[in-house]
Amino acid sequence: MKSGIKILSLIGIALFVIILSRINLGALIDILSHTNVVFLLLALLVNCVAIVLKSLKWKIIVNSVKPEFTLAESVKAFFVGFSFSTITPAKMGDFVKVLYINDEKCSLGKSISTVVIDRLIDIILLFSIAFIGIYGFSVFYNIEILSISTILLIIAGVIAATYVVLHRPLLSSLLRPFFNIFVPKHLKDKVTLYYDDFFEGLFTFYHDRLRFISSVSVGIISWIPPFVYGYLLALSIGIDTGVLFFVLVIPVLSLLDLLPISVSGIGTRDVALIFLFALKGISPEQAVAFSLLYLFMSYWLIALIGAVVYFRYPVTLPEEMN
Repeated sequence: MKSGIKILSLIGIALFVIILSRINLGALIDILSHTNVVFLLLALLVNCVAIVLKSLKWKIIVNSVKPEFTLAESVKAFFVGFSFSTITPAKMGDFVKVLYINDEKCSLGKSISTVVIDRLIDIILLFSIAFIGIYGFSVFYNIEILSISTILLIIAGVIAATYVVLHRPLLSSLLRPFFNIFVPKHLKDKVTLYYDDFFEGLFTFYHDRLRFISSVSVGIISWIPPFVYGYLLALSIGIDTGVLFFVLVIPVLSLLDLLPISVSGIGTRDVALIFLFALKGISPEQAVAFSLLYLFMSYWLIALIGAVVYFRYPVTLPEEMN
């Protein structure tokens, strides 16, 4: 299965190579060489605000099972988790954050529950905002990126999946056959303990309504900086479409990040941007230039910081996972 995911992730690389072979590389290099550093630094500052807000959201969730967990620790874990997510399809590396809260006071099951909750909130908000963005393209530009029925079907699937995760008896019945087949007999008691702790963490957070509302509210607010960030990044290479255009574009790009056919959105993001930017009369070279800046500033730079943080504050697997 892992080899299959790796093969799928190469699709994005192949798309990127094809795109580079069909555009004017000289024009692309010229655009990037005239990047406005001031707008680039402003974009970086705005992205830092987004990182703090996302870290705050997870901190609020973690505090339901580990009250002493600080915002600084959450930011540190965010960088490391993002670093691992950059090299894994669908951002699965984000689960490394678990290792920064798992200790004798916070079991592995509870730690995993905080990341699952964080991802659920992110995904539900993403699909909700992406729905608005895709609908906006159909209204303002008369194009259909995805049909309304497809979007509604996806949203229904997310809601159903969320219900299953929050409904312990139903989830148990679905997982029991896999548990009986794949979990060795000598590990069944330990896995059961993780499972119990996972649900304890899940419902501890869910029943704390103030914490639940706070985390969702911060999650909604955390979507504002990315729109401004995208606009500033575009201004740095002479693209001025207005910030509202990025309210439509950024959710679509984030949605593409979930596809397991690319790493860091390479290829898939470029194709999407060439298509979407063309609606504003922006050339493929400018679209790819923006995509490369977005890749460097939004992924590689943060991943590099995450790698430095990881080596400064290394974590090891808990004994029960060895």
